[in-house]
Amino acid sequence: MDETEKLALEVKAWRAEAGYTAEAAAKLLGIPKRTFEGIEQGRGFPYSLLLRVAMECNALSLKEMQQKSSRKD
Repeated sequence: MDETEKLALEVKAWRAEAGYTAEAAAKLLGIPKRTFEGIEQGRGFPYSLLLRVAMECNALSLKEMQQKSSRKD
């Protein structure tokens, strides 16, 4: 498996776990929807490390929001 395929799988898993649409995920990451779709399709992305960091930061933020929400209930 090459780097672009690995990135595509990571991005797909991140989006599925978070429950985002492609449009919402792209907006959250600050990239065009077509670019995001290309990444998921394995066309690659020149800044894969930055993309992984952004996904991790957003995943942590989402978990924090969910934890705060559950504490209020």
